[in-house]
Amino acid sequence: MCCRLRPGLWRRLSQSPLYRRFEEGINGVIKVRAEFYSRLKEIVGASTLELSVPENATVADLFAHLQETYPQLQDFERSTLFGIGVDFVDRNHKLNDGDTVAIMPPVQGG
Repeated sequence: MCCRLRPGLWRRLSQSPLYRRFEEGINGVIKVRAEFYSRLKEIVGASTLELSVPENATVADLFAHLQETYPQLQDFERSTLFGIGVDFVDRNHKLNDGDTVAIMPPVQGG
């Protein structure tokens, strides 16, 4: 399920660092899909989001933008795992047009 921005989020979105880079026209724009799992899906209220981000944006830029829009994600700053395709990636990984970024809390259980 993909969702669109809810009314009232535009103000917070327009203040995010990622949006400012986009608005300044530093680079072109690429589209990525963010997939959320477990508790993160509950916080965002959707399993996937389609986002436009500037070229040369990194996973860290994407997550910072999401934290601006969904402040509860800040609680997972140090423990969140990211994957693209079948590989885990670090926060400095450069995003490419069409990437699907899996955003996951750490695995729990016993």
